[in-house]
Amino acid sequence: MDQRRLSRIEVFVLDEPEPIHYGMEGAEGCRYGILKLTCKGGCSWGACLISANTKNFDLIKWSSFLRAICHCRLEEALDKVRREGSDWEQVKLELVQGALQDLKAKLQGKSFAGHIQQGRLYSVAAGGSNSRSERLYYKPSKALSTASQQKHSCPEPDTADLINKSISYFSIL
Repeated sequence: MDQRRLSRIEVFVLDEPEPIHYGMEGAEGCRYGILKLTCKGGCSWGACLISANTKNFDLIKWSSFLRAICHCRLEEALDKVRREGSDWEQVKLELVQGALQDLKAKLQGKSFAGHIQQGRLYSVAAGGSNSRSERLYYKPSKALSTASQQKHSCPEPDTADLINKSISYFSIL
């Protein structure tokens, strides 16, 4: 089987942000999402606030945009996101772009999400559908103190723990 083909897409919905939701504080009525992309070569993560102040939330409807990348090779998924992502809500686009870039880095033996462990925050410097290079570039935005770095460093989420904490879970195989 292809090492770079997405074999599973999972979305976990929680009432409270997890450490992966860097800088977010919990608020009543908010739903926090964690996206996990898996291929034979590894997995990657993304996180976002998926709804605020809503009693009812339809995870299957919200997650339907993810079917566009289901079973794609990593490069195909990145290409589809570049082509179709402008039709998605900004939070969905950023969530998928981040998780795909994280997976790409991991498969190359790098750590895209390592900016937390390295004590740096990164911000998007250029990119998007108007970019000729069709890439996102990240630049350091500020350094964290050692104490702050230790406070915000976290291991990859544990899937079983996330399932136990989730108020809703959706998986696309």
